[in-house]
Amino acid sequence: MKKLITGTITDLRQIFSWQKYLIVFAIIATVCYINYFSSFHFWLRAKPFFFSLPWYYLLFFTFLLTGILIQTVTLSLKKNVAFVLFISPLLFALKVAFPVNQLFGSVLAPEYLKTFHQPIAWLTGVFIISSTLLLVHRYLYGTWTLFGIKQTTSLSSYAMLILMMLPLLLFASAQKDFSLVYPRAKVIAENLGSNAKPWHYLFFETAYTTDFISIELFFRGFLIIVLGKTLGKQCILPIALFYFSIHLGKPMFEAISSFFGGLILGTISYKSKSIWGGWMVHVSIALLMELFGFLF
Repeated sequence: MKKLITGTITDLRQIFSWQKYLIVFAIIATVCYINYFSSFHFWLRAKPFFFSLPWYYLLFFTFLLTGILIQTVTLSLKKNVAFVLFISPLLFALKVAFPVNQLFGSVLAPEYLKTFHQPIAWLTGVFIISSTLLLVHRYLYGTWTLFGIKQTTSLSSYAMLILMMLPLLLFASAQKDFSLVYPRAKVIAENLGSNAKPWHYLFFETAYTTDFISIELFFRGFLIIVLGKTLGKQCILPIALFYFSIHLGKPMFEAISSFFGGLILGTISYKSKSIWGGWMVHVSIALLMELFGFLF
């Protein structure tokens, strides 16, 4: 564990100067102030697909491009960088904006659609991301596989990382806006009442854990591996900023911490070229937040 921590800190020092820290922190502080303390919100609620898709594309593209410009000063237009810069925001915007309600509204009763809209969206996102990344890998490297799915060397260091996160998770669970979001599965009791069954909760949380497969495949697999081949370790900061932007619909503390989590997990996956350690950390933190939401 000590080797993991010291190695990660060393890597982050190599790719980050204090000037870059100031620029990034200023961006995050400004965005958080606007998003959480004004009437304007970057994350959309219940907007039509043809409005939300271009909005999220613009949002994700802006953060990824900003990170690349901060880290590399001049934008490299090499084939893979340009491809990722324009395609990856579109792919994740499609995952976020996919019109689940329109597709399943005629199949599910209103109370079940309202309850399981998000789990269905998570499962749909796994399909969208994994199937598209198969095509991307085929286009870039000529083989049908997914980025970062090889076995990582050891998961014990990741288990220690989860334990280190516990105090921060307990702190986050004490924040007022935490209870507005977690536990996410509370929608089952809210919408179904006495009709709620144990398998409803099992389905909800299982779908929740699979969502992190798509996130890890995308951020710590596809983006880290493809951009890493061209930009080296310089890819970690732009990807962490992109990762921060997808959390702007979450509580502020979670959004801010996601940037640092993106740096740490990005640095580790850059070395391991595997998503599984990051997935384990991600799922463990998510389920602990669900548990703390139920408990507190």
